[in-house]
Amino acid sequence: MPPHTDRAKEARLTTYDKNDCPQCNAWLLAPEWSEYLSERCVRHTWSCEKCGYQFETSVFFAAAPSEADAA
Repeated sequence: MPPHTDRAKEARLTTYDKNDCPQCNAWLLAPEWSEYLSERCVRHTWSCEKCGYQFETSVFFAAAPSEADAA
C-alpha cells in the first residue's frame, strides 16, 4: 500500500498554519521548549521574538489502535 502523502501534506499545512503569535500574529517557527507529559500529550512553550509574548500549548494525540482493532 502506498503512503498517504496527501494526508501528510495536509497535516503539515494545518500544523504550520497554526504557529502564529496570539498577540502580534507573527509567524513562529518552532517552540522554545517541548515537554513530553504522557504517551498522548506534549506541551510546547512558545516565545515570540517580535513582541516578546510567551505562551504554552498542548497537543493531544489519539490513542493508538489496538491489535484487536486491526484484525
